[in-house]
Formats: sequence, structure tokens, C-alpha cells
Amino acid sequence: MNRRDFLVNAAGAACALTGLVPGAALAQADARARSIAGWKKRINEILARGVLPIIDSQATYVAGRTNVMRMLHNMKQLDVAQIAFAAANAPNSSPSLELHRRQPEFFIPTTNSGEFKRWPMNPGRFLAGIERDLQSGAYYLMGEHEFRHLPSPEQVAAGRKDRDVTIDISGPAGRKLFQLSATYNTAFQIHYEIEDRLLPPLESMLARYPKAKVIWCHLAMIRHPNRAKKYGPAYVTSLIERFPGLHFDLAMPAPNHVYKPTGARDATLFAGNGNIKPEWRAVMERHPQRFLAASDYRPPIEQKYGDNIGRQRKILSQLSPAVRQQVAFGNAWRLITGTPWAA
Repeated sequence: MNRRDFLVNAAGAACALTGLVPGAALAQADARARSIAGWKKRINEILARGVLPIIDSQATYVAGRTNVMRMLHNMKQLDVAQIAFAAANAPNSSPSLELHRRQPEFFIPTTNSGEFKRWPMNPGRFLAGIERDLQSGAYYLMGEHEFRHLPSPEQVAAGRKDRDVTIDISGPAGRKLFQLSATYNTAFQIHYEIEDRLLPPLESMLARYPKAKVIWCHLAMIRHPNRAKKYGPAYVTSLIERFPGLHFDLAMPAPNHVYKPTGARDATLFAGNGNIKPEWRAVMERHPQRFLAASDYRPPIEQKYGDNIGRQRKILSQLSPAVRQQVAFGNAWRLITGTPWAA
């Protein structure tokens, strides 16, 4: 199929999905083809140097606080091919799209991050905005949505409790989000603390919306061990085998990190020596298509970006070469573009 035929077919699909008029759909399909070509070019340039590229699948962009030039420098130094930057503290997702327009090979247009007050205050209104953004056809991924979130370490240090968030994932907001993913064939991210009582509602949603593409952030980050007796490699394997749309990202605290409110070492992915526990590595090797590299970047910890990507590379180094490539960028590529990676 030549490029013109591809664009016509893509435009037809866009018209059917989003309601765009044919001319607008063709223009959007052309923009999509250019974006994907630019991302592929940068990935191949890194591969040509014998280095493994990373697509950073989970990061939060705050206009006026994120130092974009510093992040571009970091990406070049650390061989991060692209970042899926979800805008926060913005009325819509357009700041992420504007970043992509300015640096198209580096940034992936991602819908608004459900991490700050607009999401828990009115999830329905927030998701109505996300749907409008998805209807444009300009976005490739949905940002992180907090259904159960304990204060992050920087909020704990500041004595803040405003991000102690609980939203029923099986309620109206969860149903709307899962349906948006299924309808627009776009993956979304959830922050969902690992607690036994929260697992059945998540399973019910995964069963109810089999076409939804879910990225559960922070594999094996357990802040309250006494509340998470069921979760482990065997349980995650059972989820993977039952629910084809479920994925996990590997954005993790350092192996020795202690979550101060509980005194727990919350990065339970790691053994005492800082390596991946063998039982977790076995799950990744058995199901390599379900895991993604991610930094969990946000402006308060911008100075730790190199450490966080370094931790991803240490995880990747312990996987077999074929699995390593899938986790580093291949799985993100498939979810973002809708097609498997092919150089």
C-alpha cells in the first residue's frame, strides 16, 4: 500500500471514529503519519549507535514548571527516544500537543493527567474534556488517572494530604474511562495503590471492558504491605492470562526507598541487592508484551530524572535481549501507534 492509499484508509477510519469531516480527517491522518515517521527516525538513530532506546511512557508536564530544554538535554544524554508527556494543571490536553508541535520527534501527544484537583473534584467533567480531545484524533495515549493514590513522597515531606485520593474504579468515572479506551482504541494509565480490597473492583472492570487498554502504573509498588497479602508474581500472572488489555509500567522508587508513613520499603520488585527478584523477572520473560519502561517524571523530582532512567536501564539489563527491546520501547510503540514495532 502506498502512502496515499494508507492516508485515505486512515482518514476513513478517523471519520468513522471521531466524526471529523473527510478533509479534516485526511489532514489528521497525514499529521499522524508524519508524527510516527519522526518517532521511528529517532528510535532508529539511537539503535544505529548500538544503544537501546527508551520510550518513557509515564510522565507529567506542567507548563511553566517543567524545564523543557533541560528535559530535551536529558533525553539526548540518556537515549530516551520519546516521552509521553501528560499535561497537568491545564484546562485541556493542548499543552502536550503544543510540545509535540515544537519538538515532534521527542514528545508524544498525551491527554490530560488525572493527577490534580480537576480530576477528583469532578471526574465526569474531566472525562468529558478527555473525550473531546480524543475526538480530535490528535492524541495517542491517555495520561495517568488516580483511582487510589496515597500522598507521594514529596507531598509527605511537605505535610500535604491533598493527593490522598479515592475514586471507585467500578463507578461512573471508571466505566466512562474504560469505555473511552475501548471506543477510541487508546490506552490509559491508572494509579491504583495495591491493596487486597481494591483488586476485585479492578478485575470486574477488566472483565467488563475487554477491549480497554489499561496501563497499571508502578508494578509491585506496595506502600501498605499489611493491606496487600494477595498481590505478587502469581497473582499478576493470573491477571495477564485472564485480561488481554492489561499492562504494567515499571516506574519504581529506588530499591532502598522507604515510604515514611508506613516505614515500608515500597519497591517490592527488587531483592536486597537491588536486582529484580527472580520471580518477577520470570513473569516479564513469560509475558514480555505486558510491561513498559517509565520514569514517573514530575517537576518536583526533575533533578532525579537521570537516576530514574538509570533504574529502568538496570531493570532492562537483567532481561533477555528480545524482551529488553519490547519493554524499553516496543510495547509502548504498539500501544501508541496501534502497530508492532518494525524498523
